[in-house]
Amino acid sequence: MWPVSGVASMCRWPLNGWSKAFRAVLAFFCASLLSLPIAQAEEARLLRFALSAESPPTSYAQNGEAQGILRDMLLALFATLPEYRLEFISLPWARAQLEVTRGQADGFCTFPSENRKGYARFAARPVYVWDYGNLVYSRDNAQGGVIASAKSFDDLRDLRLISQEGVDWESENVPGFIQRYPVNTPPQMIHMLLRRGAGDFLIMSAEQAQYYANLFGYTEQLRNAKVDFIPNSQVQFHIGLRQSLPDVEQIMARIDQAMADPAFQARQEAIILQYRAAGIR
Repeated sequence: MWPVSGVASMCRWPLNGWSKAFRAVLAFFCASLLSLPIAQAEEARLLRFALSAESPPTSYAQNGEAQGILRDMLLALFATLPEYRLEFISLPWARAQLEVTRGQADGFCTFPSENRKGYARFAARPVYVWDYGNLVYSRDNAQGGVIASAKSFDDLRDLRLISQEGVDWESENVPGFIQRYPVNTPPQMIHMLLRRGAGDFLIMSAEQAQYYANLFGYTEQLRNAKVDFIPNSQVQFHIGLRQSLPDVEQIMARIDQAMADPAFQARQEAIILQYRAAGIR
């Protein structure tokens, strides 16, 4: 497409000596070109994000399409950056990370570990914080008052935790004196707590607990208690772009600028509240 300045110059050519028909055609041509929006001269740059297909509600696939909190956060952020457009691919998490290292995807959202910093450039602010400082219990549990008012793990000493086997975070941050009922997956944790009553509480983000409660019909039974005594409970997810991406520093500077905007931060809070429909009680 010709630059608008060039079209304007052409349309100022002297027309003396040209036929009336030619002058009419040129006038129509100039008017048509000058009426085009300038923004059409450049197409928005595509950024391809690889997201986990297996971690609802943070990130998951539905009918093959990426869904979840991280996708919604990215859409909200880049709505303020019209010079870019997004494409999502939803994969098993190990494969999603591999796509970034191979250059088949441009970015992802994850904890900025030292290993990942070796091949990706991360935003300064987290786009989402997975808050493990949350005790989940049943409305019908007679120990609900003890759980809701707990100030330390010692207050929970006589209660049983529904735990997830093989989770290093839990083994490193929950004292060994806490009684455990181990299961394999988050859905099993919810079933054992809210249907079977196999334990008194579990540790899970309010968003994830609400997701599974809605999925399995336990919404009315679900209760959450926000606590501040669980170590390493704030797991930050940052936007990361592969370091081999052209102009990665310029793109990340725009992302950092947009994320610092109070309007976007308000939108972040609104998205979390949508996924945390039951609230913290």
